[in-house]
Amino acid sequence: MSKLRNIMNKNNSKLKKDKNGFSMIELLVVTTIIIILTTIGLVSYTAANKNARNGKRKADMEMVRQALVLYRTDNGSYPSTSVFDTMMTTIGDYTSATTVTDPKNEDVYVYTYTSDGINFTLTALLEPDATAYALTNP
Repeated sequence: MSKLRNIMNKNNSKLKKDKNGFSMIELLVVTTIIIILTTIGLVSYTAANKNARNGKRKADMEMVRQALVLYRTDNGSYPSTSVFDTMMTTIGDYTSATTVTDPKNEDVYVYTYTSDGINFTLTALLEPDATAYALTNP
């Protein structure tokens, strides 16, 4: 009986030594899960940033449109320039924003304005595929 106990104690102590740490499979599974969750988080974060920039573009265009309508009410026509910054300077008294620029303000992502004095078009390009968002006079 004592021999059997000795053998069992040796086996139990051997099992206890083998249980220290994590197996390679466990580490791989946990690492894979962390990578997948990180990827999902980054994709969601990027999409949220694009949506926020697009929302700002639309809000900017609407604010400028309203200022242009007020300008026309007082002056009889819209500013006849084709440069957005010049138009913003002209209608500066009708808007609370000192500067209105695209959130990216690079390459194709700039605001544009065209007018013949009677009609106007404000344009911003939306991400991710540079879809045109245009507002005209009411």
